[in-house]
Amino acid sequence: MLMEANPKPELLPGDALLYYHAGSVFDIIIALKIWCEVAHIEIYSGQSMSVASRNGLGVNLYPLRWADLAWVLRPAPCCGELSVERAMHWFRRRAQGQKYDWLGLLCFTLAVKRGDPHRMFCSEFATRWYREGGFRPFSDETDADHVAPAQFLQSPAFTPVWKAK
Repeated sequence: MLMEANPKPELLPGDALLYYHAGSVFDIIIALKIWCEVAHIEIYSGQSMSVASRNGLGVNLYPLRWADLAWVLRPAPCCGELSVERAMHWFRRRAQGQKYDWLGLLCFTLAVKRGDPHRMFCSEFATRWYREGGFRPFSDETDADHVAPAQFLQSPAFTPVWKAK
């Protein structure tokens, strides 16, 4: 059930946070490629923090950003039971500290091969995080390198719970 927009939605660990900044050339290019005003995804991890692969910064735990938040999606029970604890264990052990995958993003944008296996862009990271937590937002045949941020919004695995006005 989509709730009426408000300045700060109630977040639960595991919620997908979709962002779009209309003034960012980078976001506009991504939005044009995928035909949707969503250009970045992070995952709320609790205590006003999110896990993400941020442009130019890489994979890490970051303070929650309210600016440019466009959607909040909640994992639906249809695609496995999400264990935030298991996903965070994988994050700390395998993903945290990886660099941002600019090559992978370019490959995704140009629809060719794959990026660096030791770097991740935002939607690649989010797909892997959810899968490691036992939740399957996309078919296992769909490589995480080929998932765009907007696909989370389009996936029946998530329920929209908040949308910016």
